[in-house]
Amino acid sequence: MSDPVKAPIQLEAISKCYRIFQNPQDRFKQALLDRFHGVLGKKTANQYYREHWALRDVSFELQPGEAVGILGRNGAGKSTLLQIIAGTLEPTSGSVKTSGRITALLELGSGFNPEFTGRENVFLNAQILGMSREDALTRFDDIASFADIGDFVDQPVKTYSSGMMMRLAFAVQTAVEPKVLIVDEALSVGDMFFQAKCMARISKLVDSGVALLFVSHDISVVRQLCHRAVLLNGGAVQAIGAAAAVSDEYVKYQLQDRNRSATSQEGPEAPESVNVPLKSGDIIPDSFADLVFGQDAFEQRASFNRTGNGNAHIVNVQMLRRDKPASDYEFNDEALVRIVIRTHMPLQNLNVSLKIRTLQGSDVVFFDTRLQHEMNRCYQAAALYCFDWKINLPLLHGNYALACGLAHPPEKPGDDWHFVDIVPHAYEFRVAPRQGGMIDGFVTLPAELEIRCVEEFKGIVCE
Repeated sequence: MSDPVKAPIQLEAISKCYRIFQNPQDRFKQALLDRFHGVLGKKTANQYYREHWALRDVSFELQPGEAVGILGRNGAGKSTLLQIIAGTLEPTSGSVKTSGRITALLELGSGFNPEFTGRENVFLNAQILGMSREDALTRFDDIASFADIGDFVDQPVKTYSSGMMMRLAFAVQTAVEPKVLIVDEALSVGDMFFQAKCMARISKLVDSGVALLFVSHDISVVRQLCHRAVLLNGGAVQAIGAAAAVSDEYVKYQLQDRNRSATSQEGPEAPESVNVPLKSGDIIPDSFADLVFGQDAFEQRASFNRTGNGNAHIVNVQMLRRDKPASDYEFNDEALVRIVIRTHMPLQNLNVSLKIRTLQGSDVVFFDTRLQHEMNRCYQAAALYCFDWKINLPLLHGNYALACGLAHPPEKPGDDWHFVDIVPHAYEFRVAPRQGGMIDGFVTLPAELEIRCVEEFKGIVCE
């Protein structure tokens, strides 16, 4: 019987504590006190610092060929964790077990000697990562071609722009056949074409069995690239699981932060509860009785990562095909998506949005009342409103979900949105394969095509 594949990274209860001193004198006093303790073998209660725990008891495994995203607010401990895994930082407690070659893009220019040329730094980094000079020479042309910095490869790195430095670093780190690749926001400095090329190479490496740890604030990239995700909050693991679910949890924290910020500026805190369903005692006209069909299922789905300030809430979301509730559609079918909301106070400048997403969390299509020029309406308090979106579904076959939201746009550029009710998972539906042949990509767009023969070249290209 063959041995099971060993996890290239195993973290067990990793913690990292930093000492925070008020002034340099306290740092000197503490150094003397620590030396005194070491000589006498005992400690006193005196200390001249406070403790800051960047990480607390972080544990998880990374399997071969698995891509794991690391999410969290600024200061959550993401970069500290990656530095510990890469071996550039020691944990205060816990153990890190790694196997195989690990390459890391942590800080722009790390590992490069600014006085050396790009060519010299390629050979230097390759040998640091365990590759022989002969192998580095063999792969140099591929590295230089991928980096695509031209004659600058023979110029000192200190003359490079941040984008050029990142291009060369990424080309080297991914060319040495790592067992684990660690990327920490480094790709954000590249242009969009090089980013796309990097993503394609990362996907190819993962498919070949390379394990990936990826930190990015771009949720869509994490959802697209990663199988699992880890959410850090205050240095501790807040959530771990499928990338789509964990990234939704991260978005919820972001929205809650913005709402707290908006509430502190506006005055008294708004009611916490947004999940207030229609009650049997509510008076609803007979003509609206069908609006609550499927409400129980909606409330169950909507409870996942729902957030908002409570000034209004989404009562129900339905999806109709030929005037009947449906969850199975053909390619380019016409559907009616109905969002029913209930207001708790008079509202103006309310944006109602609808998003179609894959079940893995990739956003596909977006609609909102801004695009429909419907932002000037006034909504009464304690009223029921119905928003009907008639849309076509020229979508790739597969399973999809609807996400809905109510929000107030920023009053001026740079301000935050004020979120009234955000439901990341409101409805699920399926699109069958296109009978005339499957499409490539998530969605096709309406287009006009004109084909004509240019008279001047008629005898050359049209016969």
